[in-house]
Amino acid sequence: MRAPIISSTDFEKLFAYTDGMERAAMYRLMILLTKKLGLRPMEIAGMETGWFVGGELRIPLGHSKRKQGRSLPVDAEIEEALAAHMGGQMGRVFRNAAGEAFTANGISEAIRRIYRLAGVQGSCYSGRRTMATRMVDNKVNIAVVSKVLGHSSIATTQSYIGVTDTMMREALFT
Repeated sequence: MRAPIISSTDFEKLFAYTDGMERAAMYRLMILLTKKLGLRPMEIAGMETGWFVGGELRIPLGHSKRKQGRSLPVDAEIEEALAAHMGGQMGRVFRNAAGEAFTANGISEAIRRIYRLAGVQGSCYSGRRTMATRMVDNKVNIAVVSKVLGHSSIATTQSYIGVTDTMMREALFT
């Protein structure tokens, strides 16, 4: 089953829920990275503060699928969320309560749990699918969407994109 595409209202529910959690800043950042950058659990799990350089997130070789690296611009909201979570510390961004680095499965489970407890149907890939669909809905070229997601094939990117009411309306009446 494909991860559902999430509405703005549901993202508000997710952030409202994370804000009430213990370690709220960490979980808010986790959801924000899926929503705004479409990061995979493995990319989030391995994340280091040193990957953030000059307004970019530079994912090094070996920390993404097919062992490729990639760079994505980050905005002030992401930088502020990172600073709030890390509190000036450097190194691994996501650690569990025992202080150990999260695994990709641990990230997936944490995100799934947040969705469930917030009453939102979704999974760790919902933010990624939502971001890709929103980009296409906003007329971003699919080649750009593919590069942002780190896909080597546009066919893979197409499988992430849902069809919105706006897309159908424009297809039928434009």
